[in-house]
Amino acid sequence: MKKHLFILLALSLGFSSNAFAADRDLGGKTITIANYNNIVEPDEKFTTYEEVLWEYRHELMDTHNFTFEQKGLGTWDTMLELFATSSLSGNPAAEIFRMDPRFTIAAMNSGLCYDLATLDSIDIENPMWLDTTEEMMTRDDSVYGVFTTFAPRRLLFFNKRLFEEAGLDPNLPYDLQASGEWTWEAFEEISQKLTRDIDNDGLTDVHAMVFDHAKFFSMAVLSNGGSFVEKNEDDMFYNNLSSPETMEALEWAAAYAQKNYEIFPTNWKGQTAMFINAQAAMVIADDWETATIKNMDDDYGVVLFPKGPNATEHVVFTQDSAWVIPNTYSKAEAEDIAFALKMWMALPPEYDDPDAWRLASYANYRDDRAVDETLTLAREPGVAKVDYSTVIGSAVNTNLFINKIYINGLTPVESVEAINAVWQAELDKVNGVPGIVAPK
Repeated sequence: MKKHLFILLALSLGFSSNAFAADRDLGGKTITIANYNNIVEPDEKFTTYEEVLWEYRHELMDTHNFTFEQKGLGTWDTMLELFATSSLSGNPAAEIFRMDPRFTIAAMNSGLCYDLATLDSIDIENPMWLDTTEEMMTRDDSVYGVFTTFAPRRLLFFNKRLFEEAGLDPNLPYDLQASGEWTWEAFEEISQKLTRDIDNDGLTDVHAMVFDHAKFFSMAVLSNGGSFVEKNEDDMFYNNLSSPETMEALEWAAAYAQKNYEIFPTNWKGQTAMFINAQAAMVIADDWETATIKNMDDDYGVVLFPKGPNATEHVVFTQDSAWVIPNTYSKAEAEDIAFALKMWMALPPEYDDPDAWRLASYANYRDDRAVDETLTLAREPGVAKVDYSTVIGSAVNTNLFINKIYINGLTPVESVEAINAVWQAELDKVNGVPGIVAPK
């Protein structure tokens, strides 16, 4: 299992550097990424790909006369402080810092990130860099961070045996997704059939969904073209909870939660375990959780969340970190740092295939349709969406807003009214100006 996860990570990182300048000399520099943990060359290579990858990296370091390392210099919630304090001292702790999604905007607003759009060595338009990270880290014509690893989140896993036992085709979600008919309405019809009292004792034995209400409500919003926080044409963030698309989604999710289709675990992190144990037919989970789910007894499939009435296409959630370079470096130094980063994250020429990620993904899923249809769809332009509410996530627990609806019984309108002032105050801090208003 470990070797498959490593291949998936490596294959998702980017494209070959075979077009890079062959005669560039970095003068023996050591380029360090401040990460959350040390990432080093494994002593034992488990696959041919690992052997080729590290051989290629050593060849690049020898050819261009540099050393690259990823060191665990902080945690997700301490990296911003390390970045700021060390950069302000004039002696950055590393050449590149990894920022958690909750702190990427704070890093950009600090005025300490190098504008990567001014560098020739990184090529922001290269498809190896994630569009979603670039979108988040762009202000005007400047780009202050990049990232490579695409991680689809909040996928919908379904138990094929429980579908069959409910009289449903075990591949029905796949077929509906392929035909464009995988909608909220179809999802509700399926949920009603999946929720069953098997022994006729008046109690539900199998539920349609094992519920993570935060994920369910947020995906309902994204799947209907809505959002919690949005960004306007001036790159300013604003509260979008009251938009028609968002309110419609919140009301639909609240109504769904009242129909006894869902079961909530006593252990607040027990959703995946309940799905594996067949207590419910569906669960929302992230791509990385396949490492556990793939070992369940029952066969399962994976689709994107059903689309709402205001959506034209399916969406998948992604939450990207960002690599940033301190602007304390000269342009020449920044060019070298960016050049080294681009090469390190590139694939060896032998694996320079945009579809190479599939080969590793097949081993992590129970059927090929999860990869050939769902994950392929998730990678199409415009399908992956970021949740801009992460920009206030370090100061405000945005899930408390959903708790007010699902747990405390407030209507969506009441819940929005209860948190508007708090969210606006934090958004004002993020934007650096008071009172950003959504465009009419």
